[in-house]
Amino acid sequence: MELTDEIRNYFFNNGVAVIETKATGKHFVYITTDDESPLYRYPKNNPEILQHDVGDNVWHDIRLGVRREQTALF
Repeated sequence: MELTDEIRNYFFNNGVAVIETKATGKHFVYITTDDESPLYRYPKNNPEILQHDVGDNVWHDIRLGVRREQTALF
């Protein structure tokens, strides 16, 4: 699975090397890195949010780039 430019830039800017990427099912792409806590993931339908597994299945959101404009119709 190819990573987006925003995700590649995040890892490059933070000095983290990507070891492996794996798409699972319909929802997430998992990324294994050489980081101390090596597992990251992002939702296939929203690659602007990268999530980092910090242990005990606790995921921290990392916002990448500019958020898309959200419009609500009433």
